[in-house]
Amino acid sequence: MIDPSIAPVDIRLHKTSSELSITWADGIETILSGVSLRAHCACSRCRARNLIGTPLINDNANIESVAMAGVAGLQVIFADGHDKGVFPWAYLRAIDAGRAVEHLSS
Repeated sequence: MIDPSIAPVDIRLHKTSSELSITWADGIETILSGVSLRAHCACSRCRARNLIGTPLINDNANIESVAMAGVAGLQVIFADGHDKGVFPWAYLRAIDAGRAVEHLSS
């Protein structure tokens, strides 16, 4: 079950600045850059590359588009073609709060 306080009420992709802004039900606004999202991608390929120390970001970490991933989060499609990352709502909040690593390990 999704915690209603972390449900988004507005999601906007600002392609010019490659930023994703999310307004949450509790009134908090999160703004995440494409670089930040790409660096925190938690798909199996990116996690494996992180473990061996291979950089995830190439020349273009801009956000191309976003799509709903069911009701639990967003799929982010990057301009470099990477489209495997699904970002649950709680993980997006954790990235914004600087707690992404803690979130993944819990």
